[in-house]
Amino acid sequence: MKQLVTPVMESETRQRIIALLYSVPQGPTEIASMLGLSQPYISNHLAALKSHHLVKCHREGRKSVYELEDEARVAMMAALASFEHPRRHR
Repeated sequence: MKQLVTPVMESETRQRIIALLYSVPQGPTEIASMLGLSQPYISNHLAALKSHHLVKCHREGRKSVYELEDEARVAMMAALASFEHPRRHR
C-alpha cells in the first residue's frame, strides 16, 4: 500500500485536504472555501484520495461529506507518534 499511497500524497493540496479531514468530516465546498481553491479542483483531489482508500464519502441529504478512512487515520497517528521531539541540551 505504501507504494500506491506515496504518489497520491505528493500533492500539497491533497496533504492539506487530509489535514483538514483529520479533525472533522467536511464537504468539498467547505474544503474549497478553507483552502481558497475551486470546488471542482477539490473534488478531483478527493476522488484520487478516495480511489486510494484514504478517504470515504457518505451523503447527508444532497450533500457529500468526506472523512478519513479508519486505516488512514491510524496510519497518520502512528506516523506522527514516530517523530521524536528534539531534546534540549542543558
